[in-house]
Amino acid sequence: MTPILEIKEVTKSFGKLKAVDALSMTIRGGECVAFIGQNGAGKSTTMRSIAGLSSVDSGTIKICGVDISEDPVEARRHFGYVSQELDLYSYLTGEEFLMLVAQIRGCAPDASEREVDQLLDLCDLQKARKRLIREYSGGMARKIAMAGALVGKPELVILDESFVGLDPESTYKLGKYLKSYVSEGRAILISSHILEMLHAMCSRFFILHHGACVADYSLEALNALCASSETPDLTSVYLQKTGQSDLIGISRSF
Repeated sequence: MTPILEIKEVTKSFGKLKAVDALSMTIRGGECVAFIGQNGAGKSTTMRSIAGLSSVDSGTIKICGVDISEDPVEARRHFGYVSQELDLYSYLTGEEFLMLVAQIRGCAPDASEREVDQLLDLCDLQKARKRLIREYSGGMARKIAMAGALVGKPELVILDESFVGLDPESTYKLGKYLKSYVSEGRAILISSHILEMLHAMCSRFFILHHGACVADYSLEALNALCASSETPDLTSVYLQKTGQSDLIGISRSF
């Protein structure tokens, strides 16, 4: 079965800084993968490269078997992406934005209206559907961007710090929806510094440090590690794998 996302030996540098260092990973349908790392670890650079917004120095990225550098138009049919820095059509209403995305993705008009209505419900934006996006709060803008990534139910959804600024209710509802989304054979790659949320939502945990993979755990393997007294939670596992074990004792003291 063709992987939904396949990254092989990807390297990306900015001058003397190697942001991504020979990174390889494969994501298959049914996986919600947490992309974990400190600021500057290479998460956003990798995600932008997957989305075709940044070229790589070497290596390949394929989405549903399509090389993003060779056929970006076809590759983009298979994923939805929310960047850390939102770039929305602020002069459109929330409803107009989602309908535009549906049209671009070739969704049938009747199905698009139903799906847009469902996504507005999911994001608690029904009352704001006719308001211009430029009038949205930061949290509302995040939610409409996530809804846009989900329109048409693409095989892969890439979420870069997309839960920043969301209230607990929205975080819970969207997290529950995303878990059901992958249960239907799709995949999600999500970065966040909210590790407790990732532990509850994801089935796999990919830890980056200085642009390289230092750990790739299934949920079962992570839970086995967390059963120990030395690394009782995802934060402790992360600190240990990135060479910051000295901080574990500090974090427990708070």
